[in-house]
Amino acid sequence: MAGGVLVLAALGVGGAPGTAQADGAGLVVKSVFDRYALEATPYGEDVGSGNSVTLVNTGRTKVKSYTLTVDYTSLKGIAEVTLPGCGQKSEGVLSCSPVDPPAPGREAFLGGLVARSLRGAKAGATGEIRIGGQADGVAMTETIWTVTVKDVGLVTDRTTGSVQGKVEPGALVRPGIGYTNYGDKAIDGAYFRMQADGASFQQEFGNCTYGTLPVRDMGNQLTDVSYAAALCHVEDTLEPGQYYDLYPGPLKIADDVRNAAWSVSRSSSGEWKELTDVHVGRGPKLGLVPRPADAPKGTPQRLGGVAYTVDNTADIEAVGASVEGRPGETVTAEIGFHNNGPARTATWTGSRPIEDPTVTTTFTVPPGTTAVKVPERCYTRVGGGRASEPGGKEYECVQTTTDWQIENGARLVWSFGLRIDKPSALKPGKVTLEVLSESDSDPKNDTAPVTVTVPGGGTGPTTGGSGGDAGGDGNGGASSGSSGGTASGGTTSGGASQTGGGGAQESSATGGSMAATGAGTLPWVAGAAGLLAVAVGAGVFLVARRRRG
Repeated sequence: MAGGVLVLAALGVGGAPGTAQADGAGLVVKSVFDRYALEATPYGEDVGSGNSVTLVNTGRTKVKSYTLTVDYTSLKGIAEVTLPGCGQKSEGVLSCSPVDPPAPGREAFLGGLVARSLRGAKAGATGEIRIGGQADGVAMTETIWTVTVKDVGLVTDRTTGSVQGKVEPGALVRPGIGYTNYGDKAIDGAYFRMQADGASFQQEFGNCTYGTLPVRDMGNQLTDVSYAAALCHVEDTLEPGQYYDLYPGPLKIADDVRNAAWSVSRSSSGEWKELTDVHVGRGPKLGLVPRPADAPKGTPQRLGGVAYTVDNTADIEAVGASVEGRPGETVTAEIGFHNNGPARTATWTGSRPIEDPTVTTTFTVPPGTTAVKVPERCYTRVGGGRASEPGGKEYECVQTTTDWQIENGARLVWSFGLRIDKPSALKPGKVTLEVLSESDSDPKNDTAPVTVTVPGGGTGPTTGGSGGDAGGDGNGGASSGSSGGTASGGTTSGGASQTGGGGAQESSATGGSMAATGAGTLPWVAGAAGLLAVAVGAGVFLVARRRRG
């Protein structure tokens, strides 16, 4: 028997069941949440809970066979109805036996009862869905749902301008979106919000306001991500049942991204208070273009936009350190990682900040020293958990929640205070990175040594891979360019230097904040089933979870 897949477009809004027959073999179809009034919308792919239905055996005998009948003839010209596993028996009638009959006192889930409104259906129009049938030759009790058409007006029905394969950094793309007026009345004008993620608008329109949209996290705190955005007022009259397309002009893919997207959503007003650096566009008016009769009509969908994969790479490199001090002294070692570019990359790929980080940084404390000063966001194993406290042998460091991306040239470091306890036992520690494969074009530089020496003494053989950025001054350094190099570097008395070549210095927070790079403000945030990764539409982005390399 075919199992039901829950796919709904009608939202349950309360009500009570009706019965047309009192007899039956004990089988009856019921709403899982006791909701028998539905709102019909055009979105056949929606998923909800209001119209989940189940087959219940209320009798005392086992049912051998049954057939359900779904009668929606009263919704002719108003809505289409579907139930998983059911086929069309006649106009307005479905028939099926989608699951095995449940045992007495048990039930079997059928899936979602879908009422999808038809183009041009009058808002507020009503009808019924009556579900009954035969069980072992006896008529089943009939259950009734009432259906009301919801006025949804303009509905997204297609997108255009997608590209097969990858696009090059700096390429021009031409996305577009299509709409159907699903209402029974003309619409006089509409507001649209457009966002470009990892791309910039190359054409402006006089009826649009352009600016930058800062992104806030779930706690309403500003992040380091922002989008190019526009709010447009289209004055066209949109006739009921007609199809229209909207084109924002060409967009230019940024040079330092691996993914980009354009998204658009309807707005109820001409205000977008969150926009910064606002200016009115210069150019012709943006309009909704009537779709040619021979063009595809599309399928209603809630979200709209186009996503692009960019042929670009990033390389995250470990940043080690070499420090010198006298026995008993505490020296500062700054460890972390650097993005050699050329692309920026997401800081995390989960459904919320810091979940599934792109880079996991592990610091192994050099033997002969004790970590007496530990950064706030670096943790060691303590009992069955972990804590940010001194004395650990190994620490895992994470970024702050507002760091959503790692720019090309950005460096992230954590400052550890290491007390030199046993000069004769000194051996190199190390920084080890675990990086998502798409953000690591050169895995060979994912390890860097951390060496501690005493004047006139030394340490054991150097271990680890290639280093990161240039030496600091003991107070934390942030370089604005990639430097590369091998794990050699110099030493400073009581201070620290990052292994690798030289670079410009800036201040860097010891808690693991991203160093400033002077990079542009157009971001890319990846994602997957949760917050970010490009799902286009209304500023929502799908997050892609990927296997670690």
